[in-house]
Amino acid sequence: MFIEQEYYLWKLTYDLVVAQDFQVLNMSTEQGEIWLEKEQDWQTHVIRLTHKQINWKNELRRDLEKAYRQLSQNKKLFRGGKVQFHVVYVSEHPPVEEWENAEKDIASQKNPIFLYYMDNENKTREKKKLYDAFELDEPLIDQHVSESEMEAMLPYLKHQLVKKQQDQRKQVMSIFDYGKPRMTYFLLAVNVLIFLYIEWVGDSTSVETLIQYGAKFNPAIMDGEWWRIATSMFLHIGFLHLFMNMFALYYLGTAVEKLYGTRRFTWIYLLSGLFGGVASFMLNPHVAAGASGAIFGLFGALLFFGVQHKQLFFRTMGWNLIFIVLLNISFGLLVPQIDNGAHIGGMVGGFIATAVVRMPKQKNGLKQLTALIAYLLLISGMALTGYMGLFNSGNGFSEVQETQELNQSGAYDEVIEITSSALEEPGEYEAALLFNRSFAYLKKGETSAAKKDLLRVLELSPEMAEAHYNLALLYQQDGEEEKAADHAEQAADLNPDQKDFKELNNSLR
Repeated sequence: MFIEQEYYLWKLTYDLVVAQDFQVLNMSTEQGEIWLEKEQDWQTHVIRLTHKQINWKNELRRDLEKAYRQLSQNKKLFRGGKVQFHVVYVSEHPPVEEWENAEKDIASQKNPIFLYYMDNENKTREKKKLYDAFELDEPLIDQHVSESEMEAMLPYLKHQLVKKQQDQRKQVMSIFDYGKPRMTYFLLAVNVLIFLYIEWVGDSTSVETLIQYGAKFNPAIMDGEWWRIATSMFLHIGFLHLFMNMFALYYLGTAVEKLYGTRRFTWIYLLSGLFGGVASFMLNPHVAAGASGAIFGLFGALLFFGVQHKQLFFRTMGWNLIFIVLLNISFGLLVPQIDNGAHIGGMVGGFIATAVVRMPKQKNGLKQLTALIAYLLLISGMALTGYMGLFNSGNGFSEVQETQELNQSGAYDEVIEITSSALEEPGEYEAALLFNRSFAYLKKGETSAAKKDLLRVLELSPEMAEAHYNLALLYQQDGEEEKAADHAEQAADLNPDQKDFKELNNSLR
């Protein structure tokens, strides 16, 4: 009778794997034990099938405990660690004692056990219970065949299942080796060459140089230079910035390009970068540059892969990737200089862009069109919001950055021109703009204009020590010693560690 149970086990397994598309986790044709997996309704199901004769309830319980320990040791391979565990026994006779509650207290609420004991009398009932759990149509397993026919069929069934298991593994491997990382290497070369060129003709850490060669500069974008959203993706601010981004691009880019292929990867990278750039324009007033938005878009592409292949995602890169994403976002929120708009925007854009191009061999016209419309609506909405300045309260900040550097290089006329234009709508940076203009006036010898700007600065920001110091110098130059002493004292009080402030204050006492 053993042959009947073995035949039933492998016939049942054959239907689950071949007809119902269960994945084979592990299979032992000699021991007659098979582990299968299926993802259904965002829930992971694992089935363990075996044929053995169990005589006592305690024996059944011990076997269930052993199987559950095996499952628990591998829970990290499953999405979220939550698994519904189905244990199927195929046997000639049921245990002598009542077995229905043998699984009680073994499993947790998070990972329940469902027991199916298919003895000769209950095979039909238990099989129906199993298939109903997955909302599947039951197969007809003909048990009215001779033992010789069963023996002849068993090698075929086992061979087909082994072949199916091998095909499933090859299919998984082919997912990760769909493309070659050609575009990744090309982008690495382009970014490095542009960086070297910028360093050759200027200074990659110079705001003025960055603006000149296409960095994201909000005032220029609002004047119609939208191309800066694209060009800023290929500029980097200093060697460390370049190294960190290229390091990330190498590892993420090769992984994503292998998954999606060169054509899809290229679209994902570019669309992510544009989306992140527009998000930065909407939220970040700073002059900005770098491939970070596009690189975070590659995170989005990998997360999209996780949605499409949940179990495979968590079995390979899942938890590590999620940890890195959360770490980067947290780091960005803690460090003010990091462009979180570009990072988070790039990741969202990358996810949507990947939904537009989809994974290889997964075309879905309606979903792709919907994703494309969503992408266009969102990026247009962000561009309009940025143009209107609804979330970007930093109107004038870019000009502050630029004119600080121009003052250092002695381009005072340019500083006066830029700040005067920005002061028409200065936002919260009026004091900083006026201070930079006053410095330029001071250096040009236009002392009355410089004094007027400094007095307005102190109306807006009375605790700006530098403004008090410069005003003290101007009053001292005009012979107004009392006013000079007053402002010198305030400068020294506000910034007691500044040596120049102390010396001026002491000299005017």
